[in-house]
Amino acid sequence: MYRGGMVGLATPRLVHGCTIRNESNGSVYVRILYEPIKGQRDEIFERRSEFQLPKGGQTHVEEAGFDKGSFEIRETIRTIEVTRANGKTQEISAPFENVDSIELDWLFVIDNTGIRSVKQRR
Repeated sequence: MYRGGMVGLATPRLVHGCTIRNESNGSVYVRILYEPIKGQRDEIFERRSEFQLPKGGQTHVEEAGFDKGSFEIRETIRTIEVTRANGKTQEISAPFENVDSIELDWLFVIDNTGIRSVKQRR
């Protein structure tokens, strides 16, 4: 029997845009994979962004929109994958550590041991 009260949903923990900083000892190749999106005719779109990030470098990845015809949605970052000069690959996937809401500019830091999910300081 239902006794009343509020039934709540968990707050979405999504990252739409981010800053990636390379604090490691070398250049890295970064690949950002987004959640697949079903198009108007049930086709699946999988967006990715790839770039080289030098030692000490930083780049901002703007949030991306996807046109669903009568409306537009924000694409959600699913995985950040890093390939190092020695060929070793590391990744971090959603839900990202420390994310507790919808984020439009989250910080990811690449160091010599891995990839950290860090709240952006304003």
